[in-house]
Amino acid sequence: MGAADHDDWYRWGKVVLYGEMVLAILVTLFSLYLAFTGQAGFLAH
Repeated sequence: MGAADHDDWYRWGKVVLYGEMVLAILVTLFSLYLAFTGQAGFLAH
């Protein structure tokens, strides 16, 4: 367990974190797109 192990874990942690941030932004934009284009009706059944 040295500094290299911590750095490797930290790098992958940032990759996962940024990936989830991008995914959340895409989901939000997709939801807004459906709402503003009036195509969200099929989700309300």
